[in-house]
Amino acid sequence: MQADTVLDESFLTAASPWNIPVRVLPVTTSSNDELLSLGETGSPTGTLLFAERQTAGRGQFQRVWASAQPLGLWFSLLLRLEISDTTIPALSSFASVALVETLDELGIREARIKPPNDLYLHGRKMAGILVETRTGKHPFAVVGIGLNVNHRLEDFPPELLKSATSLLIASGQRFNRNHVAGVLLKALGRSEELLRDNPAALLAVWNNLLIPDPEIRQD
Repeated sequence: MQADTVLDESFLTAASPWNIPVRVLPVTTSSNDELLSLGETGSPTGTLLFAERQTAGRGQFQRVWASAQPLGLWFSLLLRLEISDTTIPALSSFASVALVETLDELGIREARIKPPNDLYLHGRKMAGILVETRTGKHPFAVVGIGLNVNHRLEDFPPELLKSATSLLIASGQRFNRNHVAGVLLKALGRSEELLRDNPAALLAVWNNLLIPDPEIRQD
């Protein structure tokens, strides 16, 4: 395995805006499931958990998320905040806004958001987001992100061949996943500041990045 295909906990920890050690699991069922359990035991805002492979990765509506190793980024972020009618829409938006900013910084333009938070490029899905919340005395949210990075078309399962894409397919070049993750973590940090300080402004940015319905494949 080439050096740039291995996720580096030390690098990711240094890149994280939350200054909390980042964990990378070789394999797990779902990074969201792992982090929901950690949240119940008191893990703080900014806890990040990456998985090299998920055996039961999922997206919205319990759809299966294909998590090929070691081609993409599959990780979850824990945020402690009030769960309300105000924060839930913004929670569903902040990560997708950060993903668009990340792709722009990596030189991949024109990525847009399918409501509420899937990332599409030229009619094909590049990233998905799953937000799960826990209410009660100590509420929190877990935001799961799956980003296709170094997939070739043949790396996707047959049912996704007409609907999925990746950074490699879009740009024609392989990416160092640590670098991509570092750029994305910085963007998530900026987006989280908006989420907490000005959720209306965050939703306005999200709204400007939506793609018109006719451009979205419904596969």
